[in-house]
Amino acid sequence: MRLPPVCWLFFLGAASSLHPAVPTPPPKPPTLDQVNEELLAKAALLVDPLAGEVLYARDVDTPYPPASTVKLMTALLAYRKTGGQGMVTITKEDVQVEPSTVPLRPGETVAVSELFRSIIIGSDNDSAMALARFTSGSAPKFVEEMNAEAARLGMSKTRFGNPHGLPGTVQRTTARDLMTLFHHFLSISTLRQIAETQVYNLRTAIGVQRMRNHNKLLGVYPGMGPAKTGWTYEARHTFAASATRDGRELRLTLLKSANKWQDTRMLFDYGFANLPPLPSPKIDPAVSSSNPILSVSSPAPATGEVDIQPEPILYTVRRGDSLSTISKRFGVGVEDILLFNPMSDPDLLVPGQTLHVPVKNRRR
Repeated sequence: MRLPPVCWLFFLGAASSLHPAVPTPPPKPPTLDQVNEELLAKAALLVDPLAGEVLYARDVDTPYPPASTVKLMTALLAYRKTGGQGMVTITKEDVQVEPSTVPLRPGETVAVSELFRSIIIGSDNDSAMALARFTSGSAPKFVEEMNAEAARLGMSKTRFGNPHGLPGTVQRTTARDLMTLFHHFLSISTLRQIAETQVYNLRTAIGVQRMRNHNKLLGVYPGMGPAKTGWTYEARHTFAASATRDGRELRLTLLKSANKWQDTRMLFDYGFANLPPLPSPKIDPAVSSSNPILSVSSPAPATGEVDIQPEPILYTVRRGDSLSTISKRFGVGVEDILLFNPMSDPDLLVPGQTLHVPVKNRRR
């Protein structure tokens, strides 16, 4: 007896329910060899700021055009000088830069806080010019201050030519210098929050402008956080980005990439699969949860043999700290700090990073 087609469909469905589909396993993270072979960026740097470790580096000291990652310095410098406060009247000179993503009109008044959102979320060039002029009196004066700030931060191979990053002037940075800039940018919570905003409605004289973050991985890649994109024909893709998973944050910078989205996924996948272990030091009782930064007075003069504690105290890096200033504060040598804190690049100290400082005791 032949069964009607409907019966065959019933039997096939019953059989398939006995053997459910096997879920596809997640893709394996890339190996170091794969990253070296497939990474498109000419220069790249991936760091774990909490561990103080460099996880990947390629050509980190060769200067390349930065494109709109320049706006990280524009925002950082302007925020430090204005505190994000004030009202800006747009001038004709502010709106001469093309292309522009936010239509500003000469004569309209815009809050400084809105201009920060416009340049970080929307990467608007006119807003960068207006913010620069408001902050320093003129865009050329602001650029001078950008370069002075870069020198102060130790960005020795960086040169800024305008506040927005478009070509026309000599502008160069390195993956290492861009990482330094990104660290300082992220240390300001207001700027960090803006940089991880997906959509923002900006009110202008023309009306409400709906800005969508240029970071296409925000809300798509697991753990993706604040970032700043850049692209020009000369610079190709540039990027500074942060991602956090299970309390561990990684940061990367890319220059001269053919595809920043592909490179970013690959580097973060590699980094989260190869996180360095975090030490578990003994925390000095003077360090409390409400005041995690330990202030230490100079020890009283004493004589006798110097002994380094086998279990150092925990110190949280402050803005402007270097190994030299920390060593002087605690009265220990830089080499002693490095002994307890192996790091690939001692110059990459990040505010909030923890160090194990071997405080000296003296036996009388």
